[in-house]
Amino acid sequence: MFLCVACANLIEWRGGGIPKLVWGKSGPNIEKLKQQRKQDPAQGNSGESLTLEEKTTKSSWNQFRGLNGDAIYTEQPILTDWPKKGPPVLWRKLIGGGHSSFSIANGLAFTIEQQENNEVIVAFSTSTGSTQWAYEYTAKFEEYFGGVGPRTTPTWDQGRLFTLGAKGHLHCLDAGSGKLLWNKNLMIENHVEVPYWGVSASPFIYKDTVIITPGGKEENAVVALNKKTGKKVWSALDGVQTYSTPVLFNLLGREQLVISLKEKVAAINPSDGKLLWSHPWKIFMNNYNIAQPTRLAEDIVLISAGYGKGAEAFRIISSENSMRTESLWKSKSLKSKFSSPIFWKGHLYGLNENRLVCLDAKDGSLKWRGDKYGYGQVVAASGQLIIIGDAGDLALVEMNPAKFVEKANFKALKGGRTWNYPSLDKGLLFVRNSYEVVCFDLRVK
Repeated sequence: MFLCVACANLIEWRGGGIPKLVWGKSGPNIEKLKQQRKQDPAQGNSGESLTLEEKTTKSSWNQFRGLNGDAIYTEQPILTDWPKKGPPVLWRKLIGGGHSSFSIANGLAFTIEQQENNEVIVAFSTSTGSTQWAYEYTAKFEEYFGGVGPRTTPTWDQGRLFTLGAKGHLHCLDAGSGKLLWNKNLMIENHVEVPYWGVSASPFIYKDTVIITPGGKEENAVVALNKKTGKKVWSALDGVQTYSTPVLFNLLGREQLVISLKEKVAAINPSDGKLLWSHPWKIFMNNYNIAQPTRLAEDIVLISAGYGKGAEAFRIISSENSMRTESLWKSKSLKSKFSSPIFWKGHLYGLNENRLVCLDAKDGSLKWRGDKYGYGQVVAASGQLIIIGDAGDLALVEMNPAKFVEKANFKALKGGRTWNYPSLDKGLLFVRNSYEVVCFDLRVK
């Protein structure tokens, strides 16, 4: 029995079907975290100082996977010649548990973490890493394979911060102060169960509404709330929620919000929830989609998933007053489990399970296979892929369809399992896991 317990403490799931041998389980050091934050400078000395009505500054990374939800950073050039030990570190801080990443605006970086029995929404100063405010509430989600903590990323919009906890707690806060404006839980209101891996689809802002996908019956699977009051504006569709965040595309000359529900991907009118088209998408072993859809052209969308599923590109066809889909190609060379692919200049870059690949977006043909990075996350900037591996290693790879070129690879984070997306703003790169957060300075001097 002693041997079994000891072995259980030395293995951990990182995303694949076989657990990894580890020296210690991933997770935060809450005692040291609290001590460190007590030593932070007085709160309120940096970050947002505008009134709520004045906070209209646009951010380059205000939501999950950036401004356009495509994980491509275009605000300014970044440093692409990294030293062997990695680019300069601006600051490094301890953090709580969970797989949330950062949204960033007006000098503050926002994330959600787990501290013991509470989910905590935190605002860090982007320049110093000191905590400017924290809002906590009682909620704890935990499952054996992914561990404890929130999974979604906060969404910032015009001075308001929208967060969604792993059990469905939705909060709207003043982003400058952390003051609660309103909150609710649509999982409870819709009488639906928390997904096995926890609520993972982040809130999406469209004009005056915040849209989430709690799942449910009686046309309540997708819900739009007034972002100022939290009152329901519209709801649509029936179905079970997945782990994929909604994304807005311009398709066939109109805005379409593409969402994922169990066994289908669908597009709705973001103004009223009216269904535009639906495409079947069933993942093996009764699994749900995680990766976000990718826009390839004004009438072509790509979807992808792990668990042996792969990728499929389909065309949207408009005829009279309706739309339908038509499959174009399928590939087993891009099984995007956790990390959504990057579309850049006619090619797709992404993790095929745990190995980096490049595909021709026209037909899905494989251009090359690169190294293995585990079940990590990928973002793009200045013609490069920034890859955070599931063990906290950070790599820089050229977006070069002709060949695989890795330019840098180093240990960026301590603390084990890393499933959190990187974030970029004002030339600063933010990476975190369930133990620490690091801000790298990628500004070109």
